[in-house]
Amino acid sequence: MKLLLMGGTGWLGHHIALQLEKAGVPFTILTRGKKAEFKDVIDRVPTIIADKKDDAAMKEVFKTRYTHIIDTVPTLESIASVKKYATSCEHYIHCSSTGGYAPLPFVPCNETAFYKGFARGTGWDKKRIYDETVMEMYRKEGFPVTVIRPCYITGPGMLPLDNFGGRREDFIRDIVNEAVLDVPDDGQALLQPIHVYDLATSFVLSLTHPRSIGQIYNICLDYAFPLNRYLEITASVFGKKPVINYMKLADMQKKHAGKIDEIGLNFLSTHMCFDIVKACRDLDYKPHCSPEDAVEETALWAAETTGVKF
Repeated sequence: MKLLLMGGTGWLGHHIALQLEKAGVPFTILTRGKKAEFKDVIDRVPTIIADKKDDAAMKEVFKTRYTHIIDTVPTLESIASVKKYATSCEHYIHCSSTGGYAPLPFVPCNETAFYKGFARGTGWDKKRIYDETVMEMYRKEGFPVTVIRPCYITGPGMLPLDNFGGRREDFIRDIVNEAVLDVPDDGQALLQPIHVYDLATSFVLSLTHPRSIGQIYNICLDYAFPLNRYLEITASVFGKKPVINYMKLADMQKKHAGKIDEIGLNFLSTHMCFDIVKACRDLDYKPHCSPEDAVEETALWAAETTGVKF
């Protein structure tokens, strides 16, 4: 196996790199060289500085006969480069999102559901296009692709989801200070996290399970809980209870117009609940922690990172 990790210096890519090292898999990182946060990994892993959107650069990169490629942030350009120049590729794995299933046609949802991209022009819609492109290549040409679709990604290194569907820095401070949190509708929209460690593990498992080729996998922790329960778990870490103000979605959008991402709020008010039977069966995937553990760990990390005293 000769592996290229595209995007190995970001939050997810860094964790994939650590998992590959743990598994003893040799690999090379491809990065634009614009992130220094995880320089400790770069320093001990062979690294290529190149832009995936630069066709000439990618042609040069793939003169090395990589047999396996992980793309943490796929684009149509990176997919085209792999198809055109990575002639020795035996397995290409890219990261998508479960968000494109929303609104879910059934709960818990699985990989058989139609993937509509949630709303046109969004990041989820772009992922729909990328996924359709590689799966069509698989069906027509046997392109050896695996698509990984994570739920809401959590864990140290990224701020937690807030009550607006974003990741604002003052969310944990509001929790600790018992500020009133506006929440859409009745707070019963389901939320299912995935710890970044387990998401990274799923990429490594895909490499070692050839039956994953031509397949799509939803990667989450074991179960979902309602949004208001998520807020309760987060607050409990600090010995608090969330102060919740339930509002109709339309009223909440009007109240906070221009200050929040309305698409993110719309998304927060939809169910995110999936079974992971397929990943467990095909990849021997098994989450290392509960959803509650992941939420609590992230809340504590965020408090420390943003200087919140409790």
